[in-house]
Amino acid sequence: MGSLFDEINLTSMLIALSFLGVLSAIQLVDHLQYNLAFGLLNENPIVPVASDSEFLTDDDLITGFSMKYPSDWERSQQIDKSVTFVAPREINSEINPAGISVMVKDIESNTTMRSITQTQLNTLENRYPDIQILESIETTFLGNPARMIIFTATDNTEHLRKAMQIWFKEGTKEYLITYKSDNDNFSKYLPTIDKMLNTFYTYK
Repeated sequence: MGSLFDEINLTSMLIALSFLGVLSAIQLVDHLQYNLAFGLLNENPIVPVASDSEFLTDDDLITGFSMKYPSDWERSQQIDKSVTFVAPREINSEINPAGISVMVKDIESNTTMRSITQTQLNTLENRYPDIQILESIETTFLGNPARMIIFTATDNTEHLRKAMQIWFKEGTKEYLITYKSDNDNFSKYLPTIDKMLNTFYTYK
């Protein structure tokens, strides 16, 4: 039979283990809440990513690129030859929740990424007086040096929008890809936009 001292130590140990278990559970809940708040968990119950069978392929021989897009998105060709893909409107909404456009321009072969970037930034500042650039990074796209920016601005429909732009050059072509949405839907549609961009390629 153990001593009273041993029984007290055992009781203290069980209490300590119980406390640690509760503390660990609280920390786990806090961690999950933090991840959910900052969008670090890639679950999206509102706008699920369409399966491959629900995507259509746009082969644009005029501008020289191909990309897949959701079958319920509307595709249109603009006067400036850019191509847009727009998500269907949600219930009781006057505007489309998200869209992506691709513009291709002819440039001189010696045009630098630095000059392309400066021109694009100047264009944005002139077009959107209230533009706020949230992020600007150098990256690569299709193996080419590229620039990506994320910004907010009031568009021509007088709605405050959040947008991501990627531009790069390939030979004598400059490619400008713009994803635009309202603040509430920006992160919701990112998985779909990412899947679309992963199917993007250019005709050599």
